[in-house]
Amino acid sequence: MGRPKVKLAWVEERKRRATVCQRRMKELIQMAEELTIVCDMSACLVFYNRKNGKLVAWPSLEEAQSLIDCNNALPETERNMKADDEESSFIKTITKEIEKKLELSRKAIEELKMDNLMLQIKNGSRMIADLSQTEIEKLKSYTSKKIVYYDRELRKQHPNTSGNEPFLEDDDGEMKTYEGESSESDGADNA
Repeated sequence: MGRPKVKLAWVEERKRRATVCQRRMKELIQMAEELTIVCDMSACLVFYNRKNGKLVAWPSLEEAQSLIDCNNALPETERNMKADDEESSFIKTITKEIEKKLELSRKAIEELKMDNLMLQIKNGSRMIADLSQTEIEKLKSYTSKKIVYYDRELRKQHPNTSGNEPFLEDDDGEMKTYEGESSESDGADNA
């Protein structure tokens, strides 16, 4: 369970404020120390109290100064680039994920439109002759993709069939039956 949210506000009482400050500084130092171990990187923390001029540095004032000097020695463009690099990398990752989701959504919408169009044609509310050239091309593309998909699925379920022979016919041209089904229709459709 996570730590409850603390309302950030000025602590009026001086002794309590000093205690809160010490506790929070200790927590930050512990987190920074863990980060340096886990990520194998250098880090420093510097706390400065403007009222009394007190400076606290972790791990030491010399190491903190050394890290700050290393950072300041870099050209400004490189410093800014390194600072933005992690943020821009995160943004690029999120952008790619969103673009992928958007593309999947577009494909799903297009499939729904084609399913709806096929249903309209089946129900007679639209005629093939009334379709635009674009709709016809999209419908042809969609149905051919569906046929390929279902062909693959059927071949996964029945891997012993070759690609050249009809899937549901015997060598005699009779319909194949599976799991006790009869090839005789008795004049009724079993749907």
